[in-house]
Amino acid sequence: MRGAKSWNASRTTQARKWTRLICATFLLACAGCATTPEASRERDEEAKRFEPVTRDSVLYVYRPDRFESTGASTLWANGQLIGDAISGTYFRILVLPGRTVLHTSLPDPGRIEVTTHGGDVVYVEMQTVTEESPHSYFRIRPAEEAQAAIHACCKRLEVWRPGQPRLVW
Repeated sequence: MRGAKSWNASRTTQARKWTRLICATFLLACAGCATTPEASRERDEEAKRFEPVTRDSVLYVYRPDRFESTGASTLWANGQLIGDAISGTYFRILVLPGRTVLHTSLPDPGRIEVTTHGGDVVYVEMQTVTEESPHSYFRIRPAEEAQAAIHACCKRLEVWRPGQPRLVW
């Protein structure tokens, strides 16, 4: 009798382990869906012409760290959600002329202040290092260098729109 109880307890413990593993796998799969939508090929090609916009300014924020396994960093511009920046991607962000603060969500302390004048295009490189927690570094780059890097490394991500769900299935 004692052996049967021991066997049943072992079987119950094993079932709990499998249940936990399945739940953890499901949660990781859902977390992988919480990314920013990729732009169509046409919108990507259009953005890679790097054309200015009348009166407004254009910021290109790109992450050329394509072959490094760093996680996503949630990017904001003046408190407005832009999206989850991942390796090998870029955003084309329209902003009003003047001061724009680009920053990431905590615990990542990444931040840069960019001043634009209207009708201009500014290129901001974003590097994210993941050690114990992510840390993003920003720097403004010259147009020719940034355009070459974006062509070589990156696919365009769409900027989040108000009301858009955070999970993409």
